[in-house]
Amino acid sequence: MTGVAVPPSSPPPSSPVPWSTIEEVLRQQYVTDVLVPGRIDRDETIPRFAAQPLVVFVLLDEGALRLESVGGYGQLEVRVVDSVTLNGVELFADIEEEGDELAFASQGEQLFGDSWDRLRCTTIRPFTDAGSKPDEGVLKCLALELESRYWLFFDPTWPFGIRIGNAEDMRRWEREYGDRP
Repeated sequence: MTGVAVPPSSPPPSSPVPWSTIEEVLRQQYVTDVLVPGRIDRDETIPRFAAQPLVVFVLLDEGALRLESVGGYGQLEVRVVDSVTLNGVELFADIEEEGDELAFASQGEQLFGDSWDRLRCTTIRPFTDAGSKPDEGVLKCLALELESRYWLFFDPTWPFGIRIGNAEDMRRWEREYGDRP
C-alpha cells in the first residue's frame, strides 16, 4: 500500500450533483486510482496504517469521485470533486484533533494490476432503493466495470464504511439484497 499525504484543510466537498452528471464524468474520463483514507498508528515499533473507509476517492484524469457512506451506513453519496479532502467527516476531524496522522492508501495496483495506470469505465451500474436520491447523487451501491474486465463494487452497508469489492461481491450483494427496494 502506498500512502499519500492528506492535504491541509481545503473547501468542503461540492454540493449535490445529479446522477446523470456523475455518469457523464465517468464516461469521459479515465479512472487512475482508488484512495482509502486512514490513520497511521505510530504507537507500535512499526507504524501501522488503519483504514477508515467512510470516504473513498475514485481518482480520475481530472478530479475525483468522492464516495461517502451516509445515512447510518445505508447509502452511498457520490460527488464530483476537484481535489481530495476529508473535510466534512467528523471522524477525520476527531483523528486530527487527537493529534494522530491521516494518510491515504492507494489501492490501484491491487484493484487494477500493476500494468495499468488508467482505465476507461465501460459499464456503470448504480444500485438504488427507496432511500436513494439519484438527483442528489445518493445511491444504495455503485458498480463500475473498467476496460471490460475489472469490476469495482462500492458497498456502504459494511459496518466499517465502504467495502470495495469485485464482480463476485456485486453478484453476492444482488442475490442477497438486489430485489428489495
